[in-house]
Formats: sequence, C-alpha cells, structure tokens
Amino acid sequence: MWNNNYCRYSDSYGYGGDKKGCNCDTFFKDVSRGDEVKVFLKGGGFVLGEFVDTRGDLVFLARAECHDHNHHPHKRCDRKDRVKIIKICCDDIVAVEV
Repeated sequence: MWNNNYCRYSDSYGYGGDKKGCNCDTFFKDVSRGDEVKVFLKGGGFVLGEFVDTRGDLVFLARAECHDHNHHPHKRCDRKDRVKIIKICCDDIVAVEV
C-alpha cells in the first residue's frame, strides 16, 4: 500500500524537505513505530526497514541483518541476528511505501 505522503514542487527534484514542502513529519505522519517501510531516495534506489522514530529532519529505521529476511521480507529474523539502525535525512526522500 502506498502512503499518500509525497510532495511536489518543493525543490529542483520536485520533492524534498523545505518549509513549504515535505519534512519528516509529512512523510511519516501515518506510519506507526515498527511498521515495515520502503523509503525511496532522490538519487535512486530505496531503503527497507522498520520505522523507529523521526527527530527533526532525520528518520530512523531498524533492519535485521539476516539472509532470509533480505530475500523474503515477510519472514521474521531470529533474535540472535544483528540489527542495524539506519539514519536518513528527510531532504533525500522522494516517497515512502508502507
């Protein structure tokens, strides 16, 4: 399901964080802690992870480092697997999928 939190006409890319456009609160206002999200970046590509929190212009995601989870996103990882915290500047975000 696509989150409708996207922005237009904020900067030269057509998206981004400025006072009139999007910021972390706009992108993640309907996302709950622990929700699996796919964050699309301006430079291309995306980041998968569980939503943790927003602080100012930063969003924090958590992702377990296990092979099964990376190939099968709906499968849960074991507790022993290492978890990484990912920090993204919301100025670099184009869209968020929940």
